[in-house]
Amino acid sequence: MEYLKRFLEYAPEAYDAIRDADDVAVIARNTGWAEFRIRRIKKHLFYDEHQLDYDLGFNRFSPDPDIADAWIRLQRGNFNPEDLRLLEHEYFESRFEGIFHTNYRTSHDATERSGRLWSP
Repeated sequence: MEYLKRFLEYAPEAYDAIRDADDVAVIARNTGWAEFRIRRIKKHLFYDEHQLDYDLGFNRFSPDPDIADAWIRLQRGNFNPEDLRLLEHEYFESRFEGIFHTNYRTSHDATERSGRLWSP
């Protein structure tokens, strides 16, 4: 799939499908993670609006095809170690943002400083 097409067509469609999916229990079962954690991560990635560093207001994250791919693998149970690192990264980031009421950049940087790195 062409690079731009993945961002402009595939990712937005995949995010809509992920938002519509009742998949929290399935991903929890597939990964061994608690449902409340998967629910928090899904809300953080696909529903919540964040104060983004390139915008004065609040918006959802832009759809990312690599995150969509990882989430689909988590749904299907054929995930890889990086997909679990994505969960660790996003769970920490969502908690940091919630506890300290920070913008996205601050919570993301703190997540990376904590060693919770994700590389698709």
